[in-house]
Amino acid sequence: MDNKTIHHVRVGRFELLMDAGFGAQKAGDILIRAFARIGKYVFIEPMIPAEISPPARSRPALSGVIMRVAEFNLENIGNNTDVILASHEVVLDRRIDDEEYNPNCRILLDMCDKDLPSATYDNVLQRIKDLRLHIYPFEVAPGPQAIIKSLAGKAKNMYYLGMLACIYNAPEEFVINEIKLTFGAKLREDVFKKNIDLFGYGYQYAKEHIPFGYEVKSDPGKNSHEKILIDGNSALSMGVIDAGIKLVSGYPITPASSILHTLAKVLPSFGGMVHQAEDEISAIGTAIGAYYAGTPAMTCTSGPGLSLKQEFIGYATAAEIPIIIVDVQRSGPSTGMPTKTEQSDLLSVMFGSHGDNAKIVFGVFDIIDCLYAPQLARYLAEKLRLPVFIMSDFQTANSYKVLDKPTLFEMNDSNGISEFVLNHFGIERLPEDIAMVRTEQAVVGTPGKMRRVTGLNTDETGSVNYFARANQRSHTVRNEKIHCVQRALKQPKLFGDQKDGEVLIVGWGSAKGAVEEAVSYFQHAGQAVSGMCLRFVNPLPPMLKEIFSRFKHVVTVELAYGDQYKHAPLAMLLRSATLIDVQAIVCGATGRPITPRSIERRVKELFYG
Repeated sequence: MDNKTIHHVRVGRFELLMDAGFGAQKAGDILIRAFARIGKYVFIEPMIPAEISPPARSRPALSGVIMRVAEFNLENIGNNTDVILASHEVVLDRRIDDEEYNPNCRILLDMCDKDLPSATYDNVLQRIKDLRLHIYPFEVAPGPQAIIKSLAGKAKNMYYLGMLACIYNAPEEFVINEIKLTFGAKLREDVFKKNIDLFGYGYQYAKEHIPFGYEVKSDPGKNSHEKILIDGNSALSMGVIDAGIKLVSGYPITPASSILHTLAKVLPSFGGMVHQAEDEISAIGTAIGAYYAGTPAMTCTSGPGLSLKQEFIGYATAAEIPIIIVDVQRSGPSTGMPTKTEQSDLLSVMFGSHGDNAKIVFGVFDIIDCLYAPQLARYLAEKLRLPVFIMSDFQTANSYKVLDKPTLFEMNDSNGISEFVLNHFGIERLPEDIAMVRTEQAVVGTPGKMRRVTGLNTDETGSVNYFARANQRSHTVRNEKIHCVQRALKQPKLFGDQKDGEVLIVGWGSAKGAVEEAVSYFQHAGQAVSGMCLRFVNPLPPMLKEIFSRFKHVVTVELAYGDQYKHAPLAMLLRSATLIDVQAIVCGATGRPITPRSIERRVKELFYG
């Protein structure tokens, strides 16, 4: 097309929407890998329906992928979308409800089903017109349509992939190479050729008929270092291997299941084993038993599974058996929204088990944190003989990111943990001698040693003891372990140059990218706004009260419910720890990631009312 308008941008965000089971995420993965190979930074978020095989052309069937591409490093999925490509009007109508389009959003709508009796194209087209968005209806030509029909409609994603690759100027040869890497060994030669042909048809159609395109600059220095493209759960799985953990026991649950899938393929090659238990209780019991016998072990789960594990978590605390629990959070309560993100489990992790139940809880900021978190968790679990939680969430677990090829440590002994890992998480090495409730902590089977294991309270010899002094001592010793970690925590870093001022925005875990981008916006505008994101939430860093006192407003940003009568979880913990009036300004349970713009809007209200 001769009169095509090319928009040169530093960052772009676009979406592919289809029915579940038709390969939107697969097409997104291919395109994002091609972008990464040509020197661009990427961030990707899958949109996955919770229902199993929802009916096609229904609102629950919406399945898709949001892709963000930039010339600079990306830490979040961004604010709003520039381009949406939808396979039919129903998924488009459903997605428009989320209001994540920008005012100049361009929408490509496949009109292939416009003649169906149930079609609602006219209503959706009118809705787009009323929103003053730009709509570009199109139809797949008879030639590629015949190929799609011969493949039972399952390869239409390749046609759409071609269109998006052309619109965002991804060289054909790079994308085709990624298609080969993805499907080459899995498809029959004739089927594979049809997929490539469909990609070519889509590319050519966009080249000849779509009147706009986007050019995102590549970072010229990006490929000077060896890079990898990896998602959060895969990074955590690789971290488990690098940390020397030899047994992973779990029960499949979204969004933690892919940790088990990945490790089932590779952990045996490194002398480890994945155990799919019959239920969540058995999974954590197996992991505790392995650690009792001297084998580094962990279990992975999400909110509903965490609820079932609580009794064993308390048992591990009382029995002083190390255990690592990975909690990949999702929307709750109960089954909630299994394929939507939320920081939903903070309070249940902190307070779920009965009694004064000591444990370590830290969250991962991003995908590189996922890689190194198992090493830190193993170090803390074995040093303290307490449960240690790694808190991730659906967003982090399923988002891809380009990273410099990381350093691996092949940790065999947790005492040999690298200073790099400790520094990365902002913690000093713990003291060599940390008191235990029981003086005898021998691994089972050690000649000449006997270790009594029970969930009942004991004295220091390991004998069951219900006396007041012995029980108080047990609580004191367990809590002193937590205090050792708290004293070892370094001061959290503030985002930007402001060490005091009007507003301090505090988040934890995956909120970091959005907080950092919002703070950058305000500081470029000359406003006294700073940010902080916490990895450790139990214990909290000891210097928070002093830091908070320098700011007029201290506010939290978290993906968990709160309102004017109910403090959101992080705000509740910070208020309790500092006695400062911490308020949550972003505390929705929408299932959608926190955006920088949502933070900016709420902070402006503090300045301007």
